[in-house]
Amino acid sequence: MTSTPELRRKWRQYHEATAAQHAEWAARDYCHPAPAAIPYPSELDGLTCGAKTRAGTPCKRRDLYLSGRCRLHGGLSTGPKSKALTPCGEQD
Repeated sequence: MTSTPELRRKWRQYHEATAAQHAEWAARDYCHPAPAAIPYPSELDGLTCGAKTRAGTPCKRRDLYLSGRCRLHGGLSTGPKSKALTPCGEQD
């Protein structure tokens, strides 16, 4: 299965709904009964990252972040963490 913006949007909506459900349950101090699980959409089975690799082929990784991209193509930024850490040691 290929990755499209629409499928990544559905992926994000599913995980946001699941997180909201877990937050609601946590607000009740994890009291029973547990909330009914939201069914996993069948069209998301086998969803891949889909970003272009250096070779020009789509990425085939299936371990996706909330954004619908893998850790290689949608991970955390490695840029400056504060204004003091700008390129070449320049101060703003």
